Amino acid sequence: MSSLNWADLVKDASDSAGGSYEPLPDGDYNLKVIEVSATVTSTGKTMFKLTTEVLDGPYAKRRIWDNLVISPENKNALGIFFSKMASLGVPREFFTANNPTNAQIEARIAGASFRAQVGKRVYNGNESNELKKYYVGAPTAQTASVSAPAPVAAPPAPAPAPAPSGAPVVAPPVAAPLSAPSDAPF
Repeated sequence: MSSLNWADLVKDASDSAGGSYEPLPDGDYNLKVIEVSATVTSTGKTMFKLTTEVLDGPYAKRRIWDNLVISPENKNALGIFFSKMASLGVPREFFTANNPTNAQIEARIAGASFRAQVGKRVYNGNESNELKKYYVGAPTAQTASVSAPAPVAAPPAPAPAPAPSGAPVVAPPVAAPLSAPSDAPF
C-alpha cells in the first residue's frame, strides 16, 4: 500500500504552473559537480557529462548541465576542454603525468567546486541554461549571480615637492591608466 497522498501531490504539481522551468538569470555562479559520467557521443568522441549545482545565493540547489567533449581533430576545442578541466581542479599536468582512464578523470572531477558564467540558450524551442565560461580558481565567498569585482585602482602618487621660486613649473609624468583584467572565454 502506498504511503503517498497522490491527490496532494497532483494538486501541488498543478499549483506550480505545471512544473514549468525558468532558467537562472545570466550571471556568475559558484557551482559544484554533483554527478559526472564519461560516455561516447554519436560521432564517437569521448564526453564527460556534468551535473552541477548552484552552491549559494537565491538559486542555491538549482542544477545546470554541461558536456565536456574531447575533439582530437580541433586544437581550439582541445584547449577549451583542458581549460575547463583546469577550472575543475584537473590541470594539464595530471593528464601528462598519469595518462588517466575515464574513471580516474571522473573521480577527480566529482565534487569539484568552481565558478562559472551562466547564460541562456534556446534548443528545440526550449530556453535553458548553459555554462558559457569557466573561471580558473576556487569559488569565492560571494553570493551567486554577482559579477566579478571591479579592478582596484592604483594608489595616488605622492604630490611633487614645490618648485623653487622663479623656476619653471614642470608637471610630473602621468602614469598610464590601469586596464581591466581580460577574462578570455574558455
